[in-house]
Amino acid sequence: MQPESSINVLLVDDHPENLLALEAILDKPGQKLVKAQSGEEALRYLLKQDFAVILLDVRMPGMDGFETATLIRNRERSQHTPIIFLTAFDSSESLMFKGYSLGAVDYLLKPIDAEILASKVAVFVDLFKKTEEVKHQAVQLATINYELRQSEERFRSLSACSPVGIFLTDVEGKCTYINPRCQKICGFTLEESLGKSWLHLVKAEEQEQLLTDWYTKSHQGREYCQEFCFPILGKDEGKQKDEGKQKDEG
Repeated sequence: MQPESSINVLLVDDHPENLLALEAILDKPGQKLVKAQSGEEALRYLLKQDFAVILLDVRMPGMDGFETATLIRNRERSQHTPIIFLTAFDSSESLMFKGYSLGAVDYLLKPIDAEILASKVAVFVDLFKKTEEVKHQAVQLATINYELRQSEERFRSLSACSPVGIFLTDVEGKCTYINPRCQKICGFTLEESLGKSWLHLVKAEEQEQLLTDWYTKSHQGREYCQEFCFPILGKDEGKQKDEGKQKDEG
């Protein structure tokens, strides 16, 4: 994301005095003004930089404002960049319609009201800044999610070989994962366990107290570690005592 002090605004006009006038109006903290005296020069800047808004003169020798806008819109990087057309020569409805059809967000007639122009540009600068912040946050979130997926994959690879039974739950106590050792101990498959409360593994008379203890510890952000009895299925069916550790996800 660009620093706050360098949000780019592109000014395009073939008359240097007009560029100086625009610069006098828009030279404010947080806005970097880039000046171009032709459509060709403007397009070269657009190849290298992103702009919050483009102020584009309609009447220029060679490539006029409409031709320049068409090429700007044909480039993926700049196809959504706001364009404000400026003109002192022709305010006919047909030309204004042409400007809007090329994706212009506004069409201003000279002489330009300095306060109105500054306010319009400030809106697009602020919008650009917020959009860049959202993009930056999206990249950060994608990175975090990727790292979490990698961490989870490593954990599951290790837990699959663990001699200790591992039973993971979400914050509501419902199973999100049970490793092969725990499946063997409890006699439940992963598919049978997913979405079920870990309490279904516990003797009925112990469930109320265990549930109270678990909620207390989990809401305090503390590890829950408790011994309880549950049925072990397999060759030696019966009631045996084992240690149950609940790990909350989230």
